[in-house]
Parts: sequence; structure tokens; C-alpha cells
Amino acid sequence: MDAKVLKKGEGKILIEGEEFTEIFWHSDKLIFSVSSLLPGQRAILDPGHPGSDEVCYVVQGTIVMHLPEKDQHFLVRAGDAVFIPPGQPHYAINVDDQKAVMTWALAPRLR
Repeated sequence: MDAKVLKKGEGKILIEGEEFTEIFWHSDKLIFSVSSLLPGQRAILDPGHPGSDEVCYVVQGTIVMHLPEKDQHFLVRAGDAVFIPPGQPHYAINVDDQKAVMTWALAPRLR
């Protein structure tokens, strides 16, 4: 693939429950997306991605990231990132009074 710029609105739109996501890149090596939740909204449970490391970076707002199988909750504010291990189910809840904006990156583990 050649170098390329995608502008906001040119990615694939995905709406899952209350979460609005724009997927900018999706290849066999990388997935990169931006999602948002309005105040009080909760994302649906993502079952996790076996074999892929995942990172959520909060651009705006404050979320709680819940990993139910491990009974872990992480308070993640703008400028913070949370690592999600391969195959780990998770979801985000916007606990702020403003829109939460998150970037997501997934990449397969190198063997």
C-alpha cells in the first residue's frame, strides 16, 4: 500500500450500540480507529482480539475501561492510554460531562 491520507469522514463508519466509530485503517497488520461516546454512554462489550495487542488512547474526556473477565476497572483521562491484552473482552463507559473521544490501535503479536 502506498502512503495515503484519509480525512475525517472518509473512513468506514461503524455504530455499535451507543459508540460511534470511524475505522481509518484495517489491514492484516494494523487496525486504527477513532470512536466517541457522549456523556453517560457505554460501549458494547468487545470480545477481544486473539493474537492482537490493543491500545486505547483517550484524546478527550474521561472513561472507565472495564475488563469484566478480570474484574478490572481503569479510570482513563485525556492523555492517558490503556493496554488491552490479546483476546481480553472490554468496554468503555464515558464518566465525564463532555464527549469522550478515543483512538484505538490493534496489531498482531510478532512471533
